[in-house]
Amino acid sequence: MKWLEDFLALARTKNFSQASQERNITQPAFSRRIRALENWLGVALFDRRSYPVTLTDEGRMFRDTAETVIAALYADRAQFQERQIDSRPDLRIAAATTLNLNFIPQWLRSLEPISGHLTTHILTRNFHDMAQNLAEGEIDLVLQYCHADVPLLFDASRFETRILTLEPMLLVSATDGAGRALHDPSRPGDAPGPYPYMGYSNDGYFAEIERLFFARPNLAGIALRRLAESPTSEVLKRMAITYGALTLLPESCAREAVGCGALVAIGGAAWQVDLEVRLYRARECRRPAVRRIWDAQEAFEQADATAQGRTA
Repeated sequence: MKWLEDFLALARTKNFSQASQERNITQPAFSRRIRALENWLGVALFDRRSYPVTLTDEGRMFRDTAETVIAALYADRAQFQERQIDSRPDLRIAAATTLNLNFIPQWLRSLEPISGHLTTHILTRNFHDMAQNLAEGEIDLVLQYCHADVPLLFDASRFETRILTLEPMLLVSATDGAGRALHDPSRPGDAPGPYPYMGYSNDGYFAEIERLFFARPNLAGIALRRLAESPTSEVLKRMAITYGALTLLPESCAREAVGCGALVAIGGAAWQVDLEVRLYRARECRRPAVRRIWDAQEAFEQADATAQGRTA
């Protein structure tokens, strides 16, 4: 297709420099592609002895073929894309595994009385891919944990955001048979470290949160022995339970394991860090379903604020 589109651009402009600019490549590279097409066909398509260049007899014949082939390819592409759009769910949402498992289902259900039911495709992606896919329109919404001291690199001129909720991140310990913490650095007289710990790898956002957490004055002296690492909270939760270790988890990730006694939170509020759960969309997005969910979230927040005001 590149060769054919290059050929048609040069046939229309009759100027190598102008055609190469139109095709957004350097003139030498453009000339090589035209020559490659001619070599493949075995004939010269342009008479380079004239200025501007002109089509040879074979070039004029081939122009009809190239236009027909390109038109057919784009027609098929448009038809396939139309089918893809018809079968596409209302919303494509990307988030980290922890939010996909522990937040998004309940969040979507809570908005349904306002938004109505919307079909969804929920994906797990790394942060870089989520930001790029959101900018390119491949996904509609991104949900991410965020902390004010560890900002996410979403360009405010291109993306809108709103805070959905606040959630604490907890230091938790695996428990003994009686449901007591195996390790509790906050407990007076507890055995000194280094404490076995499951930590966040540098390819995940929570690695920065972890560094921020253990740099706090009341935690800076704790010695840890990292047994394993992962960017994913769900993995670290299971590793901590299996190996009898400490780890940091968002409260929603830890909730079930704490409820059944497999994990216990350490140290109270002074040993927690508050996270925001943020929703992002591209500013130029005009999809009705995205607008519906965005407006439903705003209405939900207003209703919640009104209810809290009445309670107060």
